[in-house]
Amino acid sequence: MKKMYWGGIAVAICLTSSPAFAVFTNGGFETGTITGWTLEGGYNPYDNVQNVVWGASGYSPIVAVIDNNGSMPYQTLDINPYNGNHMVRINDIYGGSDATKIWQEDTISQTDLDNGGVLYVNWGAALIEPANEHPKGAQPFFGINVYKNGAPINSFYADALDHTGWTNAGGYDGTLWYKSDQWSFNLSSFTIGDKIKIELYAVDCDWGGHGGYAFLDGIGTVKPPPPAVPEPTTMLLFGTGLAGLVGFGRRRNRK
Repeated sequence: MKKMYWGGIAVAICLTSSPAFAVFTNGGFETGTITGWTLEGGYNPYDNVQNVVWGASGYSPIVAVIDNNGSMPYQTLDINPYNGNHMVRINDIYGGSDATKIWQEDTISQTDLDNGGVLYVNWGAALIEPANEHPKGAQPFFGINVYKNGAPINSFYADALDHTGWTNAGGYDGTLWYKSDQWSFNLSSFTIGDKIKIELYAVDCDWGGHGGYAFLDGIGTVKPPPPAVPEPTTMLLFGTGLAGLVGFGRRRNRK
């Protein structure tokens, strides 16, 4: 009887515990925090080039650990965690030339290679394509960088003009494009003991009025299920007049 009892507890724990993603601490954000991750804030200067100034005074990282996104304004999709009960959102929809980056560095272990030697990220990006057609270099954008022993080795990038196959999710003063996907990178060039660093960032347009933000989940060398497709929500979009006042107020406070 005792063996059956403890066996039942072990099965229950396996069924209810959150998935571990190896390599990176808290890769699924199931602690409900950003423990293990380093945050950086910055801004996208007005020069029609995507060259973010990280660590700029007055620009703090914009981060939220969420269990749903039903209250995010100006969008028509209810975005929930891709895996488990939590994920993280970096940056927001309000514009202001803001940029937010989250990163972590760790050491490749035998476990990571035994898992298949692949790094995964479940991501979703929401990028406003400006109604007044900013040039490509001035668009909101999202990206991923991977480093091996301090040297860049791989990257992924998308901006608001790269929206073929994306979903029109509403928007303010433009079209908010949304897409979720599973990014992966083969770690065949890594060996046990190599340092691996991953950076994930979301950046507003550099004219200041259009937001870009991203949702992140399942970051590590254990393959998670792909992110679910969000369902349309019935909530009403906030008034565009209020949105304009919020964005204008944020810009004025920084000057």
